[in-house]
Amino acid sequence: MTLNKQNMYSDSIKQWNVIVGCYFDCVYCRRSFQAQMRRQQHNCLQCYTYTPHFHAERLNASLPETYGDQFIWACSSSDISFSQEGWMNPTIERMKLKKDRTFFLQSKKPEWFKKYDFPSNVLLGITLETDSDLNYDRISKAPPPMVRYKQFADLDCKNRKIVTIEPVLRWSYTELFLAHIKDIRPERVYIGYDTKRTKLMEPRLKQVQELMKGLAKFTKVKPKLLREPWNYRLSSLEAYQ
Repeated sequence: MTLNKQNMYSDSIKQWNVIVGCYFDCVYCRRSFQAQMRRQQHNCLQCYTYTPHFHAERLNASLPETYGDQFIWACSSSDISFSQEGWMNPTIERMKLKKDRTFFLQSKKPEWFKKYDFPSNVLLGITLETDSDLNYDRISKAPPPMVRYKQFADLDCKNRKIVTIEPVLRWSYTELFLAHIKDIRPERVYIGYDTKRTKLMEPRLKQVQELMKGLAKFTKVKPKLLREPWNYRLSSLEAYQ
C-alpha cells in the first residue's frame, strides 16, 4: 500500500491560527510551517519570525461545522506550550461556545495540557515520530519522544487523545513502540513520511506497514504520505555523508 496524501491531516477542515509561533525549531518544520509563515513578512513580523504571539482578531472567525472524524485544528502553526494564559483562556472560551464543533490541539510538551480544563469537544494530541531519544536533539529542541510519551500516557483527562507519527523516524523495537502508543489510549493515530524530504533517518516502507498493522489492533489508523525512505537505494555510506 502506497498513499500520496500530501496534506497534513485529511480530517482537518480548518486551520484556526489564533496563536502562532514556536521555539522548538524542528528541522522538518523549517520547510513546512515556518516556510509558510515567512510569506507573512509584510503582514505580521512575528508570524514571519515564528515568534509565539496572539492574534485576538481571529478569535471570532467563522468556524465550520464538523462531522465524524473532522476537526478544526486550533493553533496549527504553533506549539501551544509557548502560549500565555491571556491567549489560551479566550481561545478555550470560544471552543466552549461551539459545543457542536470538534477542535484539535497539539503539543510536543503534553504536560502543558494539565494547566487547563479543556471542554470535551477538544481532541488533544502529540507528535511521536519514534520511540528512540538517540540524537533527537539534532532534530528538535522539543522534549525527547519518550518524555512526551510518558507525559501523555500519564495525562488524566476527559478528552480524547490523538498520536501523530509524522514524520516517521526509525524506531528501536516495534513491539515496544506499539506498547507505548497503546499506553496512551489514542482514539486514532496519523502516520506518514516527511513531505519535505528533509533527509531524516526514515524506516523502510515495509516496516511502517507492519507498524500500522499492529496499531490497527487497538486503534484507528489514518495513513498520510507513505513511500520508501529517501535513501533506500543508496548504500549506508552514501546516504549519510
